Amino acid sequence: MIRRMKRLQGDKKDKFECRDVDLKDVNYIDKWQRTGNSHSTLAYHTSEGSYQDLDILAEAAEAYKDQGFILIGRTALVQESKIEIIISVENNGSIITFKDGTKLYVMKQI
Repeated sequence: MIRRMKRLQGDKKDKFECRDVDLKDVNYIDKWQRTGNSHSTLAYHTSEGSYQDLDILAEAAEAYKDQGFILIGRTALVQESKIEIIISVENNGSIITFKDGTKLYVMKQI
């Protein structure tokens, strides 16, 4: 199974880099923390480097933009091709209706 992941960042200043990692290439998985005060996440270690799951919408938006996903405001990452209609709610965000009938409320007015 292939998953899109980001390279472990030992420092917040490290460049964001994502890559497709095949789980068959993973040597081991452990818990990792950037600092003693940060939350822990699973780290996937391969012979090519160490990676972690995407955990911020902005990172996922960057990683999946070539797959047709767009970031709506700061609350949702949606696949644009699955959108049926977007209805603005007066001064109160928008409702996105998907082709399968699912609805999503977002704070951003579109």
